[in-house]
Order: sequence, then structure tokens, then C-alpha cells
Amino acid sequence: MEALKNDPNIESVEVDSEIYALPNMRGYVPTGERGRRLEEETPYGIDMVNPEPRLEQGIHPIKVCVIDTGYDNNHTDLPDLDANDGFSPYDGQTWDHDGHGHGTHCAGTIGAIGGNAQGVTSLNPDPTKFKFFISKGLRDTGSGTGSGLLSAVESCIENEANIISMSLGGGGFSDIMNTLFNTYYEDQGVLIIAAAGNDGNSAYNYPASYASIMSVAAVDMNGVKASFSQYNDQVESEYILHQYIFGEGRTF
Repeated sequence: MEALKNDPNIESVEVDSEIYALPNMRGYVPTGERGRRLEEETPYGIDMVNPEPRLEQGIHPIKVCVIDTGYDNNHTDLPDLDANDGFSPYDGQTWDHDGHGHGTHCAGTIGAIGGNAQGVTSLNPDPTKFKFFISKGLRDTGSGTGSGLLSAVESCIENEANIISMSLGGGGFSDIMNTLFNTYYEDQGVLIIAAAGNDGNSAYNYPASYASIMSVAAVDMNGVKASFSQYNDQVESEYILHQYIFGEGRTF
């Protein structure tokens, strides 16, 4: 490592650290129900943030790139995506298969279809007003590498995403990542969002704590800080916990 750092032909070198999906907090299901819902429900968080007026503003369709464990393209409560609507940097891991469920869950939070009498509605229930691009920055195991995340972010930009959403962490601060995110935010105006972390302390979690990323913490159904959520001076927003089931994408 030191030899590489001292090589004048190499601009920068870092350890290719492990990253991982942030765990969903199964204890925060107000109804206590843990089975699949058979009728469409509106999570209480939707009413708290009231996204509908904002959905009528701005450009349509907006493109949201979700970097996670993939996407279940057979899910009946999610939009059908085409072959060119995703990317995976890992051999043998396709973006349209989610062997973990975390990525499908995160996509459902953003864009589960509304008005179809099943599952839940979402922040963007009308699939004509947005498009997904799925970048499999994490393997089916729920973990990945810093270089995999780097490739995933670049794929979002290459496919003209307006928003990048991540619920992952690990590896600590990276000069390379920091420069990359700064470039995409400041030069290209991409809104980059990441979960603050679920360790219940004030430690910095990356990528959420990079200055160019909107770090999102959690509150419960009463608008009170969730006990598990990270809170620090990098947090710009609060995330409303959902009434539906956390975990595997099939139940949202």
C-alpha cells in the first residue's frame, strides 16, 4: 500500500473496503402485524410528508437511481423495468434479481404502485411520473465493495439519473468517493440521498455524511426521533417510518 502511495504515476490509492445494506428495523411496525397485507394500505409516513402536491410540480418523469441489492422485477406492486433499466458491477449478480430483499424494499418505499388494491402505496404511486434505474451496488448477500459502489454511482450518472438513493454504509471516509459525490452534486446537480445509519448514536456513517449528500435520519409515527437512528450534524432530513412491514420486498 505504501509503495503504491509513493508511486508518482499513481494519483490516489485506497483500500477497497466492504459496504453493506443498513438493516431494516422490524420492531417499528405499529400494528404488530408481520404477515403479507392483502389489501393496499397507506403507510402513516405518507400522510406525514404529504408528497402529493410536490408530485404535480417539476419535470416528469424524473429518474431515480436506487443503489442497493437489486430489484424484484416480478413484484406485482412495482413497475416493470426493461433490460436497460439497471446495472450490476458484480459477476454473476444481475440487477433484476434481488436475493436479499433489501433493495426491493427500498424501491417499494419510493415507487410501489398506488391504486391497485394490493400491498402499499408509496411516495410516488404513479409510475408515469418517474422512472427507476437500479444499480446493484450490493450483492445478494447484502454486502459489496467500495469499488462496486463507485461503479454503481457512475452508472446512475451515465443513465441520467436526477436522484440517487442509498441505504447502505461501511468503509469510513474516502477521498475518492467524496470527490466523486461533490462533482456529481455541484457540477451536474444530482440530488444524492443516503440513510444516516441505524446504530443509534451520533457517529458519522458514510456515504451519508459526505457534505454533498443529503443524510436522512428516522422518526417514529409520533414524529419522535427513532431510538435506533443515527443523528449528527450531517443530517439534513428525517425519514418517516412506515406502517407496513420492513424486510423482504414481497411484503414491504
